[in-house]
Amino acid sequence: MADVQGRLQRCFAAIFPSLSADQIAHASPQTVAAWDSVASVTLFAVVEEEFSLEIDVQDMKDLVSFTNLLDYLQGKCGAAGSSGKKGSPGLTD
Repeated sequence: MADVQGRLQRCFAAIFPSLSADQIAHASPQTVAAWDSVASVTLFAVVEEEFSLEIDVQDMKDLVSFTNLLDYLQGKCGAAGSSGKKGSPGLTD
């Protein structure tokens, strides 16, 4: 599951490039001034593309931190087995 965390960190870094890895790990709209509604939509789009999945609109309201998104993705990727994009280049630094 470390792969999921690393991939999600790259997604966050693409949307919030000024954040350090530690800041990303604790990121939420309360801790990141740039995290507004546009950033949320963009982040969800990047995450959906990176993980080849569609986030249900009903789930989005609860996915308001790095930790919440990580837990969600680990559940989805665990349920999907190895059908995700594991091994693909994904986002680049």
